[in-house]
Formats: sequence, structure tokens, C-alpha cells
Amino acid sequence: MAHRDSEFLGTEPVGSLLIRLSLPAMVGMFVQATYNMVDALFIGWGVGPLGLAGTAVVFPVQFAAMAFATMGGVGTASLVSRSLGAGDVGTARRAMGNLMIMGVVLGGLLASLCALGISPLLELLGASPEVMPHARGYLGVILLGFPLIILGVGMNSVLRAQGRAKLAMVTMFVSAGTNVVLDYIFVFPLGMGVRGAAWATVISQGVMVIWLLWHYFVRGGVLSPGMGDMRPDLRVLGQILSVGLSEFTRLSASGVVAALVVGSLQRYGSYQAVAAYGVVNRVVSLAFMPIVGVGQGLQPILGYNYGAGKLDRALRAVYLSLAGASVISTGAFLVMLLFPEEIFSLFTSDVSLVSLGARTLRTMGMGFALVGLQVAGTGVFQAVGKGLVAFMLSLSRQVFLFIPLLLLLPPVLGLKGVWLAFPLSDLMSAAITAGMLVPHLNAMRDR
Repeated sequence: MAHRDSEFLGTEPVGSLLIRLSLPAMVGMFVQATYNMVDALFIGWGVGPLGLAGTAVVFPVQFAAMAFATMGGVGTASLVSRSLGAGDVGTARRAMGNLMIMGVVLGGLLASLCALGISPLLELLGASPEVMPHARGYLGVILLGFPLIILGVGMNSVLRAQGRAKLAMVTMFVSAGTNVVLDYIFVFPLGMGVRGAAWATVISQGVMVIWLLWHYFVRGGVLSPGMGDMRPDLRVLGQILSVGLSEFTRLSASGVVAALVVGSLQRYGSYQAVAAYGVVNRVVSLAFMPIVGVGQGLQPILGYNYGAGKLDRALRAVYLSLAGASVISTGAFLVMLLFPEEIFSLFTSDVSLVSLGARTLRTMGMGFALVGLQVAGTGVFQAVGKGLVAFMLSLSRQVFLFIPLLLLLPPVLGLKGVWLAFPLSDLMSAAITAGMLVPHLNAMRDR
């Protein structure tokens, strides 16, 4: 029997329910994307192009931390929503407890490994001599926040799995607001440069974790885990990892891609090309996050109704989420196409960097209209527990398509080949996602 705290997921009208859960998730994810965006704004005006390039070099390491965070969050959220739908509260609590232990252990281990060789790591990632001081200063501080980001992202994902999307949104506002205020104080009045921006990020992540722990353990609720729930459970961990592996792969691949891109930009361009990529990557992430928010709003509805055998409701939720995600991605595509100079001018007054960045943004964004289909389609397989399919779809865009394009195009087209690899991989991965999603939805409809 479904747990009464989540019964509304199986009874309320699907359209209004999806808006109710997706809108806060979209806003929350949009706010989350402002972390790096705000860093770029303050670094661009307070430090300059070298500072922007230094933070861009650190992208792969940050992607690694986010990969672990999202793996735990997506995997746990899927298990929690399906368990609540089936009335299995015990499994949901054990999933929450195991998520917390996993966050502390994985975050601490990853930070320690990176700290053992920061300079060799940054050289491997393509930091040039003039960029190295900024990259080293930024990464040395950011590492301290790795356990915090894994815990914070994971626990906030579970809030959404319970249908508490508004609280998850408020959590992101609290953290992002802290980040904005501290970014200004540390970068300008205190003159701490890139290290100040990094400290602002770490402290804001700590505020998010404290806020969430207070809600889980002080205010309590159905998913407040006891000490017994925090013992490692291989069955629960296996289910979390199997579903979350697709997101881990996607973000880890993004880290590999970022490293390869920076290397190609150093070879075919300059540190200004790296700085342009750093800004464009943040802009694209800002457009990407609301699409992820639609998927997060879909996840508890689809997971619950799929687990409860209410397939008509599950299908309606899928169709509405695909439409919503596609509308957002198409709107973002039009903004990137029509206003690239205006967007890039927000980050710097350097005329040559604005010109290069505008061309970069317009080229990289050419395939963005179909990103909504790819992201929401992958989210469908995550929500119903089909981790292998979601895993393969994540690989299709970042590994099977983008990396070969990045290796083949620049030797022929130079710097433009680096930028063209992005839209081409977007277009082809959307076609692959549609080819796998349609048969799955047809099978659900025929059951």
C-alpha cells in the first residue's frame, strides 16, 4: 500500500501535479546554476580573462564532484519514490541513510586524492603557465566543499522525491543567496580574487547542508533516518548506483569533455578561447538546469505511478514533461542565437573576448533546441528504474558522439571545429534518444 504522505502523487491531476513539482524544481535548478554563473560575473569584472580561464580549467574536477553528487541524488530519489509508491517506508529510510554515508566517504576521498597533486593535475588538464596561479588558487579551496556538495545535492534530490519541491527550491535560494553576497564581499572589498569566489561557493554549500540536516533531523518526517538506517546496505546501495550510474557517467563524461576541450582550445586557440569557453559553458548550464528541473519534477510522479501500476497517469506525465522540456530548450536556443553579444557583455568589457565569445555561444547553441528531448527522455528511464538504458543514453551524447567529433573536426576546421562538435552531438543524441524512447512508451501503453 502506498504511503499516505505521498498518495497525492497517484491521485491529483497529472498536469497540475507536474507543474506543481516541476516549477519549483526548475527554479531550484536554475538557482543552482547561478553558483558558477555568479563566480564568472565577479571573476570576469574583478580579475579578468585570466581568472575566467583559470576557473574553466578546473571544470573537469568540479564535474567529477557533481557526478558523484548527482549519482547519489538521482539514484536515491528514484528508489525513494518507488518505495513510497509501493508502501515500503523502511527501504526509503535506508536509502536516505546510505546516501548520507556515501556522500561523506566519497566526497572526502575525492578531495583528498585531488589535493595530493594539485599542480600536476592542473597541468594534465591543460593549465598554461599564465593561467596556473588562478587555477591553483581556485581549486585549492573548492576541494574543501566536495563532501558538502555531494551531501547537499543528494539530500535535496530526496526532498523532491517526496514531493516537497517547494522546500527543495527554498533550499537552493538560501544557498545561492549566501553565495552571491559572499562573492561580492570576498572578490571586491576584500580583494581575494578567484580564491574569494571559491570560498563563497564552499561556505554557501555548507549553509545548504546545515539547512537540510535541520529539516531532516530536527523537524523530522517520514524519511528521517535512524542510526540503523545508516549502516551500509549492499542491496540498497546497488539499487542507488544502478540508477544513478547514468547521471554519474553523463557528468563524468562532461568532465572528460571539458578537459579535452581545454586542451584543444590551447592547441588551436589561446587562453582567451579558454576564457570564452568558461563563460559559454556557464551560460549553457544556466539554460540546461531548468530542463533538468522538468525531469526532476517528472521523477516522483512517474516513479510513484509506475510503481503503483497506474500506467495511464505515468504516460501522461511523460508526454507533458517532454513537451515542457522541449519548449524550454527551444526558447534558450533562440536567445543564444539572437542575443549572444548582449549575453557575453555581462561578463567582461574586453571587446575581443566579447566578439569571440558571441561567435562561440551562437555556434555551440545551434543544437540546443533538441536538448530537452534528450534530457527528459533519459529521465524517463531513470524514473522507472531502467538504469542500463539511461546509462547508454548518457554515453551516447558525451562519449560515443562528442569525443570522436572533437578529435576529428579541429584538425580540419581548427578552432571552429571545437565549437561545432557541440551542436552536432546534441542533434545526433536526440535522434538516438527518440529511437529508444518511442518503443518503450508504446510498450507501456499496450500493457
